[in-house]
Amino acid sequence: MALLLSLAAVLAGAFVAHDVYQDMAHLEDEFAYLWQAQAAAEGDLTLPSPEHENSFLVPFVVDYHGRRFGKYPLGWPALLSLGISLGVRSWINPLLGGLAVWLIFRLGQAVFNDTVGVIAAGLSVTSPFFLIQSGSLLSHPWSLALSTAFILSWLRGFVLEGDRQADHRWLAGLVSGMCLGVLALTRPLTAAAVGLPLGLHGSWLLVRGRPDQRRRVLLVGGVALGLGSLHFLWQYAVTGEWTRNPYTLWWSYDVLGFGPGVGVTEEGHNLQQAWWNTKHSLRSGLSDLFGWGRLSWLFLPFGIWAARDRPAAYPLAAVPLTLVLPYGAYWVGSWLLGPLYYYEALPALAVFSAAGICWLGGWPVSWAGSRLGG
Repeated sequence: MALLLSLAAVLAGAFVAHDVYQDMAHLEDEFAYLWQAQAAAEGDLTLPSPEHENSFLVPFVVDYHGRRFGKYPLGWPALLSLGISLGVRSWINPLLGGLAVWLIFRLGQAVFNDTVGVIAAGLSVTSPFFLIQSGSLLSHPWSLALSTAFILSWLRGFVLEGDRQADHRWLAGLVSGMCLGVLALTRPLTAAAVGLPLGLHGSWLLVRGRPDQRRRVLLVGGVALGLGSLHFLWQYAVTGEWTRNPYTLWWSYDVLGFGPGVGVTEEGHNLQQAWWNTKHSLRSGLSDLFGWGRLSWLFLPFGIWAARDRPAAYPLAAVPLTLVLPYGAYWVGSWLLGPLYYYEALPALAVFSAAGICWLGGWPVSWAGSRLGG
């Protein structure tokens, strides 16, 4: 059933890409990603600026010191460039959507059981929020797959240890670090937000864990930091400065934080604006998540209650919160295609909603793992 749902996700994403979006970029972000991917497909990070650069504007593609390049991190454009080279550009995100649905099933299966996993996969594949991204040219389906794989491999490596061989746990740790590192090359703030709850668990293991657990935590951190640091190498390659954020070359105020110089208002971004953006984004998520009017979060509290005696589920439950809080420091909200900044919370929301359905239905919500930390 989970495999069929994953295949359905691929076909549904392809339908959205071909019949709804007509295989075209629509948002400014998509135009920039597509430009970057086309350049990367030719082996270029930058191109010479046109002689009359203002007459050849591409949204969010900047001209700096005679070179033209996109402002976005290279993780997603690099993958999209493979689709361009192979002639399957419009299939990349549908395929990633199908992979994400399979990983969400595996996540629900690992934290709870098979039934929860299948229901979570079903909730995901019928989600308007999920479907509208799966047919787009945005980076979110890629970051969703990376985030889910990171969380699942962390659980496999450090929580669900009881029946796993040592080499499998090391492999899970390696995969976890790679997924987090590539996520940092794709959406750095999202990587920090998703990684925070499991990073806290890793810190606890460094203090209280077994020697082999400590070594595996260091492996995850080392691989993630090593890959993530390539982001600064990319910044140097396109701007000539390690710490120059290309976002600020398009809009100087496009930074995180509060106060003057942050955002479009004279007084700068403030807590009131952050609250308004967050509230508006969450309100759009009420309906966009599963498409049930304002009731998409109906089963979520019951799923969290069902997991109250399962400490290993706590880091997963914390991911939506750790996504919402950091993005409050960004001056602009996200609700055009749903609350995009919170998209990587979908696995947690789907799994705990599925657990709530099972708990209310009187179906077993068993758990196959051990206690937090093994």
